Amino acid sequence: MGKYSNLFASPGGKYSNLFPDEQEGDDYNSFRSAATGFLESALGVGDEFDATARLLTGEAANWSQAIDKSRAELRAFERDNPNAAMIVNTAGFGAGLFIPGMGIAKIAQAGTKLDRAMKVGALGAAEGAVYGFLSGEDEGRLTSAGVGAAGGAALGGLAGAYLTKNIDEVQEATRKLDAQTYKGKGSFIGGEQGFVRVGKAKEPSFTRKGRDTSLSERQVVDVLEEGTAFKPATGQSGLKDSVYLSTREWIAKNVGERAARLAEDSEIMIRHDQREIDEIFDTVFLDAAKRFDENSMLKNMAVRMNEKIQEGRRVSWEDFNKIARTPEEKLMVRQLEEQTKLLQDMDFVKFGDMDYFPAKTLPGAEGNKLRTEDYDNPIVALKDFAEDISAARALAARFKIDTATLGKPKGGESRLSLVINAIEKEAKKQGASSDVAANLANGLRSQLIAAKQGGNTVGAVVRRVTSAALLGNPLNAVLNMAEGVTAPVYQNGIAAWAKTLPKAILATFNQQFGIRNKGWMSNRQLGLDKEFMGELANVGKRAMNDAVDSSVYTKLNEGFVQNVDKVNQALYKYSGVQTVNRMGQEILSNSAIQRGIDLATKGTEKSLAKLREHDGMRGLTENEFRATVKALKDKNLSSPWVINFAGASMNKWQPVSASTLPKAFHDNPNGRMAYSMLSYMNKQLNSVRLDVGINMMKAVDKGLNSKEGAEAARKAMLNAAKYAGLFGVAAGMWDDFRKTLDLSNDKYLEDLMTPEGISSAMMNQIASNLTSGVVNIRAEEYGGSPISFKPAPISFAESMLGGPTESLILGITGEEDALDPTLRAFQTYAPGVANVDRVLRVTTGERLFENLGLLD
Repeated sequence: MGKYSNLFASPGGKYSNLFPDEQEGDDYNSFRSAATGFLESALGVGDEFDATARLLTGEAANWSQAIDKSRAELRAFERDNPNAAMIVNTAGFGAGLFIPGMGIAKIAQAGTKLDRAMKVGALGAAEGAVYGFLSGEDEGRLTSAGVGAAGGAALGGLAGAYLTKNIDEVQEATRKLDAQTYKGKGSFIGGEQGFVRVGKAKEPSFTRKGRDTSLSERQVVDVLEEGTAFKPATGQSGLKDSVYLSTREWIAKNVGERAARLAEDSEIMIRHDQREIDEIFDTVFLDAAKRFDENSMLKNMAVRMNEKIQEGRRVSWEDFNKIARTPEEKLMVRQLEEQTKLLQDMDFVKFGDMDYFPAKTLPGAEGNKLRTEDYDNPIVALKDFAEDISAARALAARFKIDTATLGKPKGGESRLSLVINAIEKEAKKQGASSDVAANLANGLRSQLIAAKQGGNTVGAVVRRVTSAALLGNPLNAVLNMAEGVTAPVYQNGIAAWAKTLPKAILATFNQQFGIRNKGWMSNRQLGLDKEFMGELANVGKRAMNDAVDSSVYTKLNEGFVQNVDKVNQALYKYSGVQTVNRMGQEILSNSAIQRGIDLATKGTEKSLAKLREHDGMRGLTENEFRATVKALKDKNLSSPWVINFAGASMNKWQPVSASTLPKAFHDNPNGRMAYSMLSYMNKQLNSVRLDVGINMMKAVDKGLNSKEGAEAARKAMLNAAKYAGLFGVAAGMWDDFRKTLDLSNDKYLEDLMTPEGISSAMMNQIASNLTSGVVNIRAEEYGGSPISFKPAPISFAESMLGGPTESLILGITGEEDALDPTLRAFQTYAPGVANVDRVLRVTTGERLFENLGLLD
């Protein structure tokens, strides 16, 4: 084993199970035996290859000794490591299927299904015979060859019948795919594929008002003498899609891929612009907000500057300036006037020549005569005004809506909603059916409006509190470090990731000192630097328009919610989770940019074809793709095309945008607790569905003997292998490794670094990811159930309510230690208390209340 042999062969060393010395008997090298098992399962030649290597290296004196030793070690490996052997054999079997697939791909698209079945059956029989002969032992080889030939013929015949297509079937599959799209191909919103052919998406009655589905557009499918048969448009989403699909995928399914990309870009652009607005209001107007809180006269002047105020009471900027007494107040008024007039110039809703300052009433303020205290701080109103104008302009620009043709909002409707209405009309003009256009407007309202509202509802607050209590600790920061490796390498390759990593480390240090990094796409540019949960936070008071029907939501006091969010934010910050999350996200977006720069710089047809398939390019037109390529080649990180490219790339794997989370999450704020800590796994499930599942379905539809089908099968298998290696093995081992750092756990590194430890970590990780957290294979180790549909906030509510209730009952009955149920509940779920408890467990192995002597 070369210069490392002493390290790996050290007696009793912690890596001895993984790299043991090769001795007689059952001693084996795990990696070598695993490779032998893989080749044996795939080709039937694993033991022969291994025996040949033994002969060439002098490990065996003759063939018989070499083959016997190889087989003995393989059997010992399979006996000692059943889970690892199962994974290796399954992977080998899958790879073996792919090799005959190359032969199947050459079967002509001609003849009947029986002809193709016979051809592939013959191919399978020949391959099965060879496999059987090679995998057999000694005198049993001929028997194994016969069994292999029979099995290969049967499997090959089935594959030929169902996994190959003739030319007519291939054309029919293409026709059906084309039939799933409406007119409007080549339009701006519909894209080259056009709008999908579906009806109006169904939603639960508690989310939206009922819709008349009898108006769905229909198409003629047959002409009969006695009349005409009609088939309604089908395939639209129901409740299940709202719960499991991301909002982007929901729009892609119910409108089209192009529209989904436009919606995704719009959110990125809005977030980018509004981060600039935050910067202005958090600096220039921070003191102004305090002055309005302290001086009711100034506030009174601001809220009376409106055309609706009767003459004699209405205020102008000149009047406002006269009231300002100190130089600081006069400077404030001048800055407010400049900012307001700038926004009015940008606004497509015009108010005439009269002086104007936006005002915002507080909840419960009613009537046509209000007092100054009935209004929110004027700076809050001005910021809402700026955000609404900014969001509406960005959305209109991406969808190419001429805002000059839009009228004034009615009934308190926001400018953003006005633009969405215009997009719905424009989609119909460009070829979408009324149902599909309605789906687009529905999706945009969920993604851009509903997602920003309801942050102070009970369900949304409980979700954030639960996540902060359970995730805001150093061990979770260690776990999240894996996100800086898995997704970036999967999406952009090792080379781009390796080039990005040194810059990421430097950027992380610079961030702590407020230094901006050149040549680096920061989360601030994507408008994400204030999200402290590593995902869409939906914090209180983030709405662009607070005109939400209060009867729909169960709201908590706004001041209480703000204080809760401050505590949550502090927990994420000081535990290191916030920094690690930002680093992982920035590595993902910047490795995508690096990959884009590398391919764009090469500029060959092959490299551009690879770049065209990148997650950051989904849904772009050819002209937009070329514009993005040019910006990448120029390394222009301030280009909107590069910003959108980076944002779309991150959205594929990180639940940081409204487009990446399920539509039901946005539409039902109190239901957000059901997604607590599951958003990441929900993204994992959807990404695998897109990268593996869709390609597998395409391979079946097109046939493995077609170019498109074979390529889809290749992509599916390659993506599955990459996913298993990165998100299964690498992420699973890292998760188990960080558990060994918890001194209160009976977990040791030497147990992890074995074939069984590796395979167990992989199986647990993949099972959890692909079931959105429902399955946790090893939950029983921690007193849980392997299958649980109960979200963490429900457990939070049960413990935080049940614990004190149980303590009360114990206290009434005079039981000792009556406080124990309450203390245990707080130790697990109370923000601050739970976080300190986890830190103690990591550093001392003790729990907080046990350490204080409050619990036995």
